[in-house]
Amino acid sequence: MEFLIFAVSMLALYYGAKFITDSAVHFAKVLGISEFVIGATVIAFGTSFPELSASISAMLTDCGYPEVAVGNVLGSNLANIGLALGAAGMLYSIYIDRDVLETDLSLLLAPILAVFVVLLDLRVTGVEGLFLIFMYLSFVYHEISQHRKNDVKGSETLKPRYPMIFLTGLVLLYLGAKYLIASILDVAVTLGIDAAVVSFILVALGTSLPEVSTAIVAAKNGRGDIAIGTVIGSNAFNALIVLGAISFVGNVVVSEAFIYAALPAVVLISILLGFMILGNKITRFEGSLLVAIYFLAILNTL
Repeated sequence: MEFLIFAVSMLALYYGAKFITDSAVHFAKVLGISEFVIGATVIAFGTSFPELSASISAMLTDCGYPEVAVGNVLGSNLANIGLALGAAGMLYSIYIDRDVLETDLSLLLAPILAVFVVLLDLRVTGVEGLFLIFMYLSFVYHEISQHRKNDVKGSETLKPRYPMIFLTGLVLLYLGAKYLIASILDVAVTLGIDAAVVSFILVALGTSLPEVSTAIVAAKNGRGDIAIGTVIGSNAFNALIVLGAISFVGNVVVSEAFIYAALPAVVLISILLGFMILGNKITRFEGSLLVAIYFLAILNTL
């Protein structure tokens, strides 16, 4: 039964994120925002809602499960690069605009390096959480100021159904996250695996499905900016907003063994991706390499 609840909860998170993302993209087009900004802020925000919902729910369940919340964040960032960009690059190759490379390469690495520093003492304090949130707000301001097209008007008019779709997505995310955490704990007991590892692998994989589907479709349609923007924005949101938010919900303390197994993998794959996009594209070989590193990192945590 716990596996069925887990599966249904993941579906609720997936469709909740999809509804939010679809409506958010419509809102962005109504306002007239560039594709990269849509990917790095609006789509990334929508696709990262499952991580935020699941992590906050983990902190509010019983006495709190911070390792589940942190495992979800690190696992999602690993999956976003290893599976989302890796699979997209492996299938279609991803071509990156020079302007995106010049202005946003540092923002690929800065959030995860900030998390690395914050987690050196195996905890996230409220002050550190506030710093992470401030860093994300600076990130959003940078994206809008660098990529905003002042001469672009909205390409669509507001359609009444989209606000309702957005609210429906929020409800699905809430319900999915609520029942997901309980099922995670049951699955961990059934399999005899630490809940943080279950979160790092299964929950992160499920909550990253929106990023995976978005990146693959974008790469197929030759929209490399959206694929890269979505992953950069989503990883920044996970690392900065999610970790920052849970530091205000409860005491975030994690085990040394888990962090030392998971965090280096996320940092290294982020750095590797940075080197890959220096050539303005992710080739099929490089995409395959990212996918392979993802699965090796998963095996290392077991």
